[in-house]
Amino acid sequence: MIPPVRPDIGKEQYLSKSNGTSGKLRKTPEHFAVDELMQSGREAHWIWAKESNEGKHAIVKITSKNWDTHVLVKELSRKLNIGERAISFAGTKDKRALTSQYMSLKCNQEKIEGLNLDNVEIEFKHMSTKPIRLGNLVGNKFKIEISEAKNLGNIDKIINELDQFFPNYFGIQRFGVMRSITHLVGKKIVEGNYKEAVWDYLTIGDENTSGHEGRQFLIKTKNWKEAIGRYSPHLLFERQLLGHLSRNKNDYVGAINQLPENLAKMLVHGYQSLIFNRVLDLRIKQGISISTPLVGDNIVPVDNYGGPDQRRVIEVTKNNFKKLTKRCLEGKAWVVGLLPGAQSNFTKGTQGELEQLIMKEEKIQFEDFMIEEIPQLSSLGMYRPLSQKINDLEYRIRKNGNPYFEFWLHKGTYATSFLREIMKSEDLRSY
Repeated sequence: MIPPVRPDIGKEQYLSKSNGTSGKLRKTPEHFAVDELMQSGREAHWIWAKESNEGKHAIVKITSKNWDTHVLVKELSRKLNIGERAISFAGTKDKRALTSQYMSLKCNQEKIEGLNLDNVEIEFKHMSTKPIRLGNLVGNKFKIEISEAKNLGNIDKIINELDQFFPNYFGIQRFGVMRSITHLVGKKIVEGNYKEAVWDYLTIGDENTSGHEGRQFLIKTKNWKEAIGRYSPHLLFERQLLGHLSRNKNDYVGAINQLPENLAKMLVHGYQSLIFNRVLDLRIKQGISISTPLVGDNIVPVDNYGGPDQRRVIEVTKNNFKKLTKRCLEGKAWVVGLLPGAQSNFTKGTQGELEQLIMKEEKIQFEDFMIEEIPQLSSLGMYRPLSQKINDLEYRIRKNGNPYFEFWLHKGTYATSFLREIMKSEDLRSY
């Protein structure tokens, strides 16, 4: 098998063939609106957060504009005078958007109702004995407008070519739109090279990204303490790492531990995401279906909420091939690929060959994802659908000439992975 050409982040293979509309997302935050879905049919994820007067966790709905989830958690922690671990959420949200999401805050209702944050509205729901956990949602509903779009007549062609399914790539947001470093730092952590992981986190970026002056100063001087003042106050996490290293020389593991745990985990997850995207890109490049299986593939069935049940993995054999293909076409099962981890095994058949090829190129073994120095960042591995369905898609052209889309997606799925098929923009900042 010929080794693949490594695709740039965000420039993986398209599934549709027609030319895109180009254009830009998020001209205003209101042009990219996201609402968490907690219920599908009769089944709701509220079972984890039942109302209880005896509970210590306040369940709230937070609507925010231009807020990164991790930064918002840090600010809520400061304003409410509670630890960041006392705040939990179902899913992270894009910064450049108008988003509504559920969180649990370990504090009383009165304290929450007295809170005042710019571009943040908090709606108290009830008290609960249990907090929200990551993944406790069904999906997200999107209302998105594309500005400066062209070739609008191709939208119907592209939707027909996709035939309801699109590649379930991790979107560019997973890696960083302005500074695509998450996967780079994550790889260094997996390799055990913590010094370079911290250095990359603090220094990678061009002159068009925030913090350029501080990064250049640090590169030239390697003076952690002096560099803090050169980093903008809004670069909270970079300043935390610099502060720790100015007090604790060469303690790079300790520096990484200064990051919120969810954010630090996303660095490792970012590297897993890169590997997944590369394998999916290669499968599409070789003309292999991503929505129907080959013998040897793995599939996951539908769960109680209508989404993929990633806890139940079934190998496709000659005996069950027809049945599982039918289930995939009905949207009741998904062909999956690896998010590699310490307990992963390669898939059989062609998919496994692609996985082995990419892992070999990355010079990474499954056991590398057991991170002994920072055990909370270790990953056992899991599976992710290669394709996803566009649910309840509606679109129209507005009076201003911009295409406007409404649809919902199962959790963990990126709207931009569908919209990149529509737009096919070469400028990743368009997304």
